[in-house]
Amino acid sequence: MKPIKQTMVGKDESETARPEDYVYKDEEEAEEDPTSPSRWWFSSTLFPLIAATFGPLGSAFSICALVMDWRLIVDPSSTESTGIDIRNPDWLDAVNAISLFTSVAANLMLLSHITGRVSFAIAQPAVIILYYMTSFLLIGLVAAAPAHLELPAGMVRTFSQAYYYAIITAAVMFLLGSMMAITAYGVYIGRYSRDFKLTMSQRTLVFQTTTFIGYILAAGAVYSRIEGWDYLDGVYYVDVTILTIGFGDFSPKTHLGRSLLFPMAVGGILFLGLIIASIRTLALERGTKKVTVRMLEKARQKALKKGNLSAGTIQIRPGKKRNIAKGAMSELGRREQEFNIMREVQQQAGRTNSLIALFVSASVACFLWFVGAAVFQQAELNSQGWSYFEALYFTYVSLLTIGYGDFYPQTNSGKPAFVLWSLLALPTLTVLIGSIGDSISEGVGGLTLWIGNHLPEKSSTLKDLKGEANKSKKGDGGGFQEAKPPGFMSDGKDTDEGPQSAESRKNGDAKAQNDIQTAGKAGKLYHRYLIMRQIKTAVQQMDATPPRQYSYAEWTWILKLLGEDESSSDKHRSAEATEDAEDAGHPNSKSWSWLGQNSPLMSGEDEPKWVLHRLMDLLEKDLKDEGDEHDDNETQRGLDELNDKR
Repeated sequence: MKPIKQTMVGKDESETARPEDYVYKDEEEAEEDPTSPSRWWFSSTLFPLIAATFGPLGSAFSICALVMDWRLIVDPSSTESTGIDIRNPDWLDAVNAISLFTSVAANLMLLSHITGRVSFAIAQPAVIILYYMTSFLLIGLVAAAPAHLELPAGMVRTFSQAYYYAIITAAVMFLLGSMMAITAYGVYIGRYSRDFKLTMSQRTLVFQTTTFIGYILAAGAVYSRIEGWDYLDGVYYVDVTILTIGFGDFSPKTHLGRSLLFPMAVGGILFLGLIIASIRTLALERGTKKVTVRMLEKARQKALKKGNLSAGTIQIRPGKKRNIAKGAMSELGRREQEFNIMREVQQQAGRTNSLIALFVSASVACFLWFVGAAVFQQAELNSQGWSYFEALYFTYVSLLTIGYGDFYPQTNSGKPAFVLWSLLALPTLTVLIGSIGDSISEGVGGLTLWIGNHLPEKSSTLKDLKGEANKSKKGDGGGFQEAKPPGFMSDGKDTDEGPQSAESRKNGDAKAQNDIQTAGKAGKLYHRYLIMRQIKTAVQQMDATPPRQYSYAEWTWILKLLGEDESSSDKHRSAEATEDAEDAGHPNSKSWSWLGQNSPLMSGEDEPKWVLHRLMDLLEKDLKDEGDEHDDNETQRGLDELNDKR
């Protein structure tokens, strides 16, 4: 079955999407649909992405749990990690090896399904079972170790880092298995497709993280061999080095080790940079886009319901209302008024979404900071006597990659915990810094606009500031670009507004209306020419940064090409009717409003992309109809010639 795709502007706004509708949507369509529940989008896309990303990390920790013995006798004069290993019994190594095999098999099966090589019916149950099997095998070993792996009496003895890596692996695999079980449940009740909707960019992130984890393990093996360290100490050293923390508790002493540091550190830092960039731009921004679409839909509904449409008011936010003029007003004027109000709703939803993204990022970073401090305080309490404040200080210094070296983990439980914590905390902090930067940039841009619009032009400095503010509002700076209004639209290049800017804009609007009238009188071939010219312009504008937004005059022209007339009320619906339709159901499947659910501004797509898709669909249909008509004429001509011969 083909994916459900909205191609017409005037689809019935009262139609409520059913859960089974999302089964046939690809990721981009589900992401851009304002009616698609975000919670099911997260479970169908985010959970498989997390499993595919952290699954290799779990397998890497499973390797760490297998390569060393679980017990050791500690030298009282050295750190806890230094001592004499006590050999594991064969049954423990055998079960440990089985758990490693099941974790690797689960990751391979998940990867095979993501790439379309194995069907959902085979891959999903296998992945869930193998993840849980890995977790339960390790939980059993960890639980049995204190009773069945007796430590020699009368000596300073403890469990090694490998034992604690087993605990971490069991927890990670259980969490991933639970996520995949939730994903399977969503498929079972028909909330989304059986195919995990990961884009090529998200698959790239999976590949990058897998390679990065393998890089850490390989580099740890090399340095443990060169420097004579335990393998897990080598892994810890590589982790601290690549994350640029550098406590100084481990450093290469040999000439070869110091020589290899040059390529190892640079390669690892480059890997880390690629992963962090992918997390922000390829994974989180797609999730943010989905949340933004839902936030816009909620803001639109709230604006309609909180206002008083019978009195002609719409509430953008508390304390900010907009009036809808009633009585004698042209249809074009009424529609432009709706359009402008919807633009304000968009801006309000964008601000709310930015604050939510900042809050979520800050909450996760603080959680890792405070909870991490509690974990390290308990891990180092008996060895170094850390207080909670000292642990808080240590995690803060580590989180910011300062790494003074006055505090660092020395216990066998603290080092594995730090490796996991650092791999989670550093990317999280980077995302938080990006969110803070976006919020500050948006605030500075808003302040600049306010200053430019309210201060008098009494000095050249203020004139320049106001000019820059106008440019920013149009798209040369922060915020969204607003396209210029000439009929065929500009080539995407902005120019400074001079004294004649108002007159130029007025002439541009007049030309747009003239082009609209010309298009209405044009024949088929000329209409196709206009469509192709507009397609070319939309293609040029698709990669604009920030995304381009069209003015109402341009939308009037574009809709005219699509067969819609903004000056005619035949296919239009008022804001009040829009609310009534969405509350009680509206029988007319053709009418729509700029404030309605099927407004082009609610599509979730960048506006040039929306325009490009609709124009190409229209052109394709037009050419197909002409081709069918030509074939019918040729067939009829052949029949006529045959009859004439008879």
